[in-house]
Amino acid sequence: MSLDPPTYLNSLQNNIRARPIPWEGAVRAGTITENDLKRIKAVDKVRKDQRRQTVETDQDAYRSLLLGGNQAKSVLESAAKRADVIQYMLVLASDLINDAPSLAPALLDHPDPFKPFLPLLSHSTNPEDPIPLLTSSFLANLISNAAPDSSKPNAKIDEALPKLYNYLSTLTQSQDSGLQDIAVQEYSALLRTKKARELFWKQRQDTVSPLIDILRTAAGAGRDSDSTMWSGGASIRSATEAGLSGGVGLQLLYHVLLAIWQLSFEGSLVGKNLE
Repeated sequence: MSLDPPTYLNSLQNNIRARPIPWEGAVRAGTITENDLKRIKAVDKVRKDQRRQTVETDQDAYRSLLLGGNQAKSVLESAAKRADVIQYMLVLASDLINDAPSLAPALLDHPDPFKPFLPLLSHSTNPEDPIPLLTSSFLANLISNAAPDSSKPNAKIDEALPKLYNYLSTLTQSQDSGLQDIAVQEYSALLRTKKARELFWKQRQDTVSPLIDILRTAAGAGRDSDSTMWSGGASIRSATEAGLSGGVGLQLLYHVLLAIWQLSFEGSLVGKNLE
């Protein structure tokens, strides 16, 4: 299931890619190492095929760059005080797993693949802070790459998902439809496995409830007209038939319904609550 990236997120990533970073100064300041810089320059601002070949040739080095290893810190941890470097590396990390797909499973094989990333989700309480937004985008992409092998349990992903869901729920509860759409599209990327859907439902007050509120807004219904999920009132079906209002765009509505449809695959778990 492939969705076009949200416009705001795509624009943010493009702006960060275009920013000049004083890498040599970062090395002199001890923010990154000479080896870090060498690896970054080998894959930065190059053709996709060249980037893929470089990563596939030295996969362990790029796993170490992003996650740390052999007592070395991840570049995200060593650059903790440099927001510009962190933002740039989060965008580059997403580019790396997109252009060199074999890197994603290699990252997930790391003993602690989420350690440098999960703290960044709480970098700020400002929903427009680029660092949590870019982090959630990378993590959703990374985890969704593991979805085809969903028959195998992955305790590391199961531990990380609730934290990612918690962050995304803050976006769905914002008043900005662009931020809501980012969260809902990332939900869709994540809800490909049974375990991911079960965890999503377990946190339904934070995850599902805001989606229902978006549907109510689209239907012109107030928050007090609860769905069957909460009090047996108006259903999702009647909400969508009522038409759009409240500034909810068709694209956001479609993505919300897609996430709800994915959740409905766990019919024995959610019962009649999504009717």
